[in-house]
Amino acid sequence: MNHLFSRALHTGAALLLGLSCAVQASAAEIKAGQYDALMLAVTPDHQVEGYYSETLGQGVTRTCSFYLKGPINGDGAVPLNTWEYDSFPGSLKATADGVTLTIEKGREHSGCASVMMPQIATGLDLSRYAEKPWIGLLKISADKAYLRKQARGSTSKRPYIVKDDVVGVLAFKDGWAKVEFINDNDRSFSGWISQEQYSRLVPPKP
Repeated sequence: MNHLFSRALHTGAALLLGLSCAVQASAAEIKAGQYDALMLAVTPDHQVEGYYSETLGQGVTRTCSFYLKGPINGDGAVPLNTWEYDSFPGSLKATADGVTLTIEKGREHSGCASVMMPQIATGLDLSRYAEKPWIGLLKISADKAYLRKQARGSTSKRPYIVKDDVVGVLAFKDGWAKVEFINDNDRSFSGWISQEQYSRLVPPKP
């Protein structure tokens, strides 16, 4: 009886340990969303696309911004290419409540030396405060792009976004993209824009 009870305890402990590991693995999955100063999307072909933008100061401000992209391979850190004017390698790893972004030369991105924390060189923890269904990120190339209710729909009385804004992609359809724009006040606006109005995030060639 004691032997059977002992085996039952071991079996129960093993099941609990397995469940705990599964929960931890699930919690450590990289998810699309907003992470402090980072927008992050996960594409259908298992790539991460990101845009980091941080501004300090009032009146006269300083801004650090750059793009990032890399393949998700298993449960380890994602190797990244990060770029704005210059390109630097980096990595991204999921944590229980966010991600850790590491770019050894991250503060060498234009404008980042006096804005970004020194921890970027060894691992900057970013907390996720909003999960999003983004399947990619796009940069607006048109001077003005109206967010239409439907693809090819009317632009009358519709909100618009402007050149160099970065948006999350909700869907692609027949040369159109349904996108979500988050403004500086964390207000969300969504709608359809045409492929002539945006560009994909493409790292510069070495």
